[in-house]
Amino acid sequence: MEAPAPIAETTAPARTPLYSYYVLTVLMVIYAFNFLDRQVITILAPSLKADLGLSDAQLGLLFGTAFALFYALFGIPLAKLADGWHRVRTISLGLGFWSAMTAVSGMAGNFAQLGSARVGVGIGEASAGPAAYSLIQDYFPKARRATAIAIYSAGIYLGVGASLALGGEIISYWDATYTEATRPFGIAGWQATFLAFGIPGLLLALLVLTTIREPVRGAMDGIPSPAVAPRPFRAVGREMAAMFPPFSMIAIARGRENARGALIANIATFFAIIVLAVVLIGWTDGMLPVAKRAVIATIGGAGITTNMVQWGAIAIGVYGSFSWLQSLSHRDPVANRLIGNRTFGALALVGGLASFASYGLSPFIFVYMVNVFGVGPEEGRTLGWILASAGMLGVFVGGWASDRARRMHPAGRLYMVIAALSISAVLLYFQFTTESRQLFLTLLWIVNFLQIMWLAPIAATTQDMVLPRMRGTAAAVFFLGTNIIGLGMGPYTVGLIADVTGDLRFAMLSVLFVAPVTIGLLLYSARRLPAVEASVIARAREAGEAV
Repeated sequence: MEAPAPIAETTAPARTPLYSYYVLTVLMVIYAFNFLDRQVITILAPSLKADLGLSDAQLGLLFGTAFALFYALFGIPLAKLADGWHRVRTISLGLGFWSAMTAVSGMAGNFAQLGSARVGVGIGEASAGPAAYSLIQDYFPKARRATAIAIYSAGIYLGVGASLALGGEIISYWDATYTEATRPFGIAGWQATFLAFGIPGLLLALLVLTTIREPVRGAMDGIPSPAVAPRPFRAVGREMAAMFPPFSMIAIARGRENARGALIANIATFFAIIVLAVVLIGWTDGMLPVAKRAVIATIGGAGITTNMVQWGAIAIGVYGSFSWLQSLSHRDPVANRLIGNRTFGALALVGGLASFASYGLSPFIFVYMVNVFGVGPEEGRTLGWILASAGMLGVFVGGWASDRARRMHPAGRLYMVIAALSISAVLLYFQFTTESRQLFLTLLWIVNFLQIMWLAPIAATTQDMVLPRMRGTAAAVFFLGTNIIGLGMGPYTVGLIADVTGDLRFAMLSVLFVAPVTIGLLLYSARRLPAVEASVIARAREAGEAV
């Protein structure tokens, strides 16, 4: 039999159609709303601590874990939905849901209510990333994808900047205009900010549904695939079942070779994670001063502490991720072969560690400036401009430069990231040891410019390591690292260290410990990447894919 012809790298026209850039712009705005709604807690932190009596660890849990766990876990089935259903509809429905939950956050009266609303925001926002990444792959050729992803990723800092600037303006205006006795409906400034941020997203969801077309999946790479897979929602149900016991254990035991061994490994991992979580709860509760060991709820007379919620959530996330990846080897051996590659795993871990540093600092930047420099909410304008301009320029330059670096060397994207992150780590130390507000803000701009340069190159590289039909799934796996490690652990860890030591500056500097590990993983990946990318089609065929 004649071997299948090799697949062309791209069948793209010489020039990308203008409509593709319209779609990219809308996706960037959606990503901006994604971060606008998740990052607003940064500027609201002092008000939330005062009105709801939150500790730094609780603030970190709200910013990170309450959001990140469900964002990461629901990202897996929603990525499967993006791979098998209409991606445009997936994004529109998700955007509408998380916008509604952002508005609901403005009605919260305590930590538990706000935490529940943040869970809803996380579930809704999980729909956007995998579907958007997949759409970009079908609207832009391979040679322009890092640049396209960079433009899309600029929405991160557009949203971060807007959350600080607009959030600061809204809460300052509200608190200056109304006293506690004259507030409309008794709404505080931080509650008004949540409402103002949530409602416009509902209108954007309608725009997405009515103006963005669903492209032919895989056509840009010469591998056209059906727009809708058979029974996509049943596939989503299988993905969900693969993550949560006892359904995960039943799924592991059914219809696979070595089912007994796989089931034993799954159950053993489940109990090992529980034991580790219990140990971490006891350790972190013991570290905290009694005043910071807040009981946020009681069940049967037993107090539930912040650390119980944190480590319980992380345990669920880690087990769910492990169980899902274990089941993937049976349900989709080709995807498992490509996504399970060590280089892909190393780059997903790079994303998690780089995000650990940036997410760990984000919720406390404004609180730190209040403590050290005595600023007020109006400083949100300055912070918003700095983070938006530095982030947008950094992600553009990172995508543009990495595409050109790749032309010079197959692993050029990764070497560029190594340089950017190494310099940013050094400057971060000086940023948090200066007593000069002006120097702090200058270094804040430079560090954020350099820190974000990793995102587009790493994301584009991981997408190039899989087939078009599994790009949404690959994006979800990539997001597991950025969300469970980065968003789930970063803010909480910084907040916990601040609560234990009473020194927020030391807590902020503690994120530097991830730098050498991140650089080491990048060097490892750079050595292996050329061979890995060149063998994608061959490894897929070996695993049984008809390409």
